[in-house]
Amino acid sequence: MLRLCSVVSLVLAGCAIELDDVSGRACDEAHACRAPRTCISGRCLDLTPFDGGGTDSGLPNPNPDAGADAGLPRWQQRLHGCTSTTVDPGCTVDIDPARGNRVLATIAGPLDSQDTATAEMVDLNRLPRTLEGRLRGRITLVAPLSVRGFVPLAYLGTQSGQAFARIGFDGAGRLVVESDAQTLGTAALVERFAVDGGFTAGDWVVEVAWRVGGARQVRLNDVLQADTAVTGGATQPPAELSLGIARYDGDAGTAFTVTLSSWQLADDLLVPLGDSP
Repeated sequence: MLRLCSVVSLVLAGCAIELDDVSGRACDEAHACRAPRTCISGRCLDLTPFDGGGTDSGLPNPNPDAGADAGLPRWQQRLHGCTSTTVDPGCTVDIDPARGNRVLATIAGPLDSQDTATAEMVDLNRLPRTLEGRLRGRITLVAPLSVRGFVPLAYLGTQSGQAFARIGFDGAGRLVVESDAQTLGTAALVERFAVDGGFTAGDWVVEVAWRVGGARQVRLNDVLQADTAVTGGATQPPAELSLGIARYDGDAGTAFTVTLSSWQLADDLLVPLGDSP
């Protein structure tokens, strides 16, 4: 039941009782949220950062000079690159520093021994220290999408494989964004997005924004695709980021190649993530 505020506001038509606009209260078209909150999945939520920009995870600061980076992305592909690669036999990962550390990943086929080609970032100085953030980057397809199973291309999560955000494509030709249970929320969240005409050859810019226990937003080419409320979730931030093809779950029949560029990661929802070169 909605709690009613004891303050009465006068309007021209008479009197109206205002709803107590606490975070999480029920909302709909007739009971809109007040700024800065928005109505997401029937609840008033605020996706702007808390005081100071983000929820303190409680982890020690691994970089005593991190304050100098306030207002900037924690990690930028073109500036910081990756710390390691994982490449199965017959697969390749080409990282080109002259092109903003662009990652060109190719797998030989669908077998588990030949379906991984990734570049990883595990430096805590460049990974989130809060329980909110944004991940944005460009996926370039060299040909119209044609896969027979799920092919994950970007991952942010724990080093044991729990994804805060796992981004890829499925055999139905859809963009898939997954968040495993006990990361952004208590339950797993999987959403799939199709586009008219399918994912053709060229650039596709994907952005995922989140707040643990609050909500997750997905944008494709800067158009909002989903704004989904979550509850519960992790108490520690993610500790690994990877770009590339990771364990292609399906029968591709042939090799598969993808380019990933201009990726950026922030742990403050107000930090701008433009389409860097």
